[in-house]
Amino acid sequence: MKELTIKKPLQKAVLKNSVCGMTLICASALVQADTISTKIDLGGPFPFRMEDGIRHEVDLDIGYKFDSIEEICINAEPKDGDATFAVFGVESEPLDPSILTIPLYFAVPIVYSVYAPTPENPNPSPQIGSISFCDGANSPLAKNFLDGEGEFTFKVSGGHMEFWDFELVVEGDVSDTQLAVMLDEPAQFSVPSYGGRVNYDASIRNLDSTQSLVTLKQWSVLKFPNGDAYPIHKSRDIVLNYSEAKDFTRTYLNIPAWFEAGDYELIWYVTDSSAETRVKDSLYFTKSAD
Repeated sequence: MKELTIKKPLQKAVLKNSVCGMTLICASALVQADTISTKIDLGGPFPFRMEDGIRHEVDLDIGYKFDSIEEICINAEPKDGDATFAVFGVESEPLDPSILTIPLYFAVPIVYSVYAPTPENPNPSPQIGSISFCDGANSPLAKNFLDGEGEFTFKVSGGHMEFWDFELVVEGDVSDTQLAVMLDEPAQFSVPSYGGRVNYDASIRNLDSTQSLVTLKQWSVLKFPNGDAYPIHKSRDIVLNYSEAKDFTRTYLNIPAWFEAGDYELIWYVTDSSAETRVKDSLYFTKSAD
């Protein structure tokens, strides 16, 4: 088991539009050995009220990548309400975005405990039990979060519910090499048709406590809308001590006018050849047609 130390957790705040509602999601990660517990901010003060059938989309970056996940749980602490079910939805992340996937939904009954009246409390209110949905290593939810980023939906049915707290708990083997690439541009950013600059930040961390120094190789490519790969950085060595991070700030990518319009993916790769492991992370942007 690794002993992990956080100097500055990597996080993202993502605004998503769902079919029935809008939710702002951000996360702060607490680390214990190989367990990551991420508090989920639902975009409003707690207790957070959910209405019957209103679906909330969660797009979450927990800041850590995993070699494997043994169990992943979504936990919620109800305060008050009369809903009968909590419904979780998850969709597999295909390697090819053109492949359609079918969302899976899991309904968890909300349990109420009713206590007998007492002279001190002649009309006791029902006590609502904690809500927990857990899945194993081969589940779509676990596979989606291997790279530290994933999505799921949540709603209540049969009534409303107020919640004190939401969290995602992941138990697994955290990768020794951590990589994060983040777009440093405003929301809905798009490169104009005549070209421009894409600003971004990147960070590489070494969590391998078995050696004092590790030499990693890093390179990056840009994937065109048609799937072709364009080299950006050729392989370079990154030497890190245990728990050390190499930050690449104020980094940019020049997009010429002759690049075709459409959706682009910038992919960073980091490999530890001695351990035969490789991690990657991506950012996405669009080049306009006019």
